[in-house]
Amino acid sequence: MMQVEDDTRKKNPNPAFSGVLIRCKNKVLLCKRREDIPNTALPEYWSVPAGYVEDDEDIKTAAIRETYEETQIQLDEKNVKFLSAFPAHGSNGIFYDYVCEVEDEIEPIIDEEHSDWGYFSVDEIPTPITDELKRDIIFALNQ
Repeated sequence: MMQVEDDTRKKNPNPAFSGVLIRCKNKVLLCKRREDIPNTALPEYWSVPAGYVEDDEDIKTAAIRETYEETQIQLDEKNVKFLSAFPAHGSNGIFYDYVCEVEDEIEPIIDEEHSDWGYFSVDEIPTPITDELKRDIIFALNQ
């Protein structure tokens, strides 16, 4: 019988990334990644608050932690739901996307990794943005 390993994080130091798409009515919060930070992934792209999953960390917990670190927005774990997973852009890892509905637009306090932010409807999705994230936004807003 072939043995299959479902968690390969020990073999690959950065295989998992996660983030939370914060949805408020018909809009989602996106942050624009700065272009002047060395070794940053997707400079000047719009994205959800996101980052690396630590070796000993649950993927959903990492998404909530990264959201707080990058926006100072504290999310309740019970309101954060899995949305999708897809190959991380430009790497050999997987990106895990979650969604969390909030009643009112919460103004983020963005960290040094970002230069701008906004709440956007389907018709207002900014560019550049990855096709995978754009697809998730459309799916989340049409639910």
